[in-house]
Amino acid sequence: MEMENSMNILMIDENVNKELTRANVIELLQNDVAQVTFTKTDGTERVMDCTLLKEVLNERAPQTDEVTTEKPPKKVNEEVLPVWDMVANGWRSFRLDSVKSIGFPQSIFTDAGIIYPTLETN
Repeated sequence: MEMENSMNILMIDENVNKELTRANVIELLQNDVAQVTFTKTDGTERVMDCTLLKEVLNERAPQTDEVTTEKPPKKVNEEVLPVWDMVANGWRSFRLDSVKSIGFPQSIFTDAGIIYPTLETN
C-alpha cells in the first residue's frame, strides 16, 4: 500500500508547522472556510478564502443528479485540490505542494452579506 505524501504547512491559528496529507487538507476544508496562502504556477503568492463545506457547496454549486455514461470519469490529479473560492464565487484549485499556510478567519463576509462563521472546536 502506497503512503500518501504529506506537506509541511504552517497552521496560522496554532502558529506551528504541521505535516498534512491531501486527505487532511480536504477534511479541514470540508469542516470550515479557510484562508489558504499558496504560490501560483507563475510564482506569485495568492491568498484565497475557500472551502469544501457542504452548506456552501449546496447553496453555490448545486450538483445535478444526472448520471451520464458517455464519458469515463476523470482521473483525479492527487497533486491538485479543487476548492470553492468564496470571493470569486466559483471553483478554483491549487497545487498542494505550493501551500504555505492555512488559517481560519473568525468569519467570511460574502458579496451577498452572508457570514459563514468558522466552526468552534472547543
